[in-house]
Amino acid sequence: MNEPARQADDTTSHGAAFSHFEAAFLSQLGRYDHVTRLPNRLQFIDHFSDFARPGQSAVLMLVTLADAKHYNEILRALGMAFAEDFVRAGADLLASLLPSGTTLYHVSVLSFIAAVPVDDPERHPEIAQVIAGAFAGAITVNAIPIKSQVGVGLVPFDLERGAAESLRAALVAAQDSRRSDNGVAFYNHQSDAAHLRAFRILADLPQAMAAPDQLMLHYQPRIELQTGRCHGAEALLRWNHPELGPIPPAEFIPLAEQTALIGPLTDWVMLRAMAQNRRFLDAGHDLRMSINASPVNLSEAGFDDVLLYRCDAAGLEPHHIELEFTEGTLATNSARAVLQLGHLRDAGIDVALDDFGSGYSNLSYLARIPADVLKIDQSFVRPLQEPGDDDFLLRHVISIATGLGFRVCAEGIETAHAYAHLRELGCAEGQGYYMARPMPAEMLSQWLDARPKA
Repeated sequence: MNEPARQADDTTSHGAAFSHFEAAFLSQLGRYDHVTRLPNRLQFIDHFSDFARPGQSAVLMLVTLADAKHYNEILRALGMAFAEDFVRAGADLLASLLPSGTTLYHVSVLSFIAAVPVDDPERHPEIAQVIAGAFAGAITVNAIPIKSQVGVGLVPFDLERGAAESLRAALVAAQDSRRSDNGVAFYNHQSDAAHLRAFRILADLPQAMAAPDQLMLHYQPRIELQTGRCHGAEALLRWNHPELGPIPPAEFIPLAEQTALIGPLTDWVMLRAMAQNRRFLDAGHDLRMSINASPVNLSEAGFDDVLLYRCDAAGLEPHHIELEFTEGTLATNSARAVLQLGHLRDAGIDVALDDFGSGYSNLSYLARIPADVLKIDQSFVRPLQEPGDDDFLLRHVISIATGLGFRVCAEGIETAHAYAHLRELGCAEGQGYYMARPMPAEMLSQWLDARPKA
């Protein structure tokens, strides 16, 4: 063979060898975490079948160093490099506690998993408790002690369950473990079913907003206790899922608040409640429509302007609308929420503080809240079943709120005694089953038509 031909063969040979090396290198590069240098989720999936040992049971143990909120606080306060040092420190401590020869996999930013041999796959392995105890204190990272908020989740190894489903089940268990007494939890099907239901609800909510027959508004009358006149109604969202059936708003609204869905959901309610109030007004029923706002809504710039635009587009005056918010709103971007509530009040929209007393109520801030109405939570009202029932807190809350210039509305009025007693205490308004349950718009129209004219 002449020299040029030999050189060409050598080049081809070297190129093939390099391509093979490059492919192998890239394959391995994608199978190790760049922060901890531990095998990653892909490696765990590839090795999953290797955990099946004849005559030997195993438990998959997933450890999460912190929840997302805590980790984001570390990122924000100390930076990305420190956060990575925190993850490395957690991985080093975890690896030092595992039995010799155990492979530790880094399967997500904060999560690690290992297969632990056990005699009884239904009992907590001792190592799980050791790990929970070791992480109970602070991890020292660059001379700074950091709490880990670790979770330890367990799921018995089952080859038929598969790697991906085993990872998901172990993560659910780790999340549940933060609510357990000892920081360790086995996978629980019922708890997992609740997580899956929550995911299903969030996944189906956009379709429900687009459908003509799933979401609907019911309206509960607001009554002036001294005169018995109905001067307003609260718009309450209902969801009848085609497969899950009725889903309570207390279940799906908090889920929506954790996602970007709360914005369009509130807008859905706003549009329909305002349009319905226009129809009530046209029918001769002068009502103020109460619409609930999430803390998330009032933390977003421009919510007040959108509300005023919707009001005008529906042909309503601002005094035809009342916006209800809860105490938690002021803990979420308080300055912006207060500014927007003040703007709405200045424009003529009534503002109501809802469910007062259900959370960590602070009477000292009442004087600074930009609100017209204080709605007392039903937990204060429902004990009023008969004369002599304790009303100490209720009486003083009404007195203080009235003295500060609020109109006081009591929720959860269910008996004639509660109605009469609240009226004697100076409570201006109320709503509850004693007067009327929430009802569809058509039924409310009939209910209003049947009442004596004031």
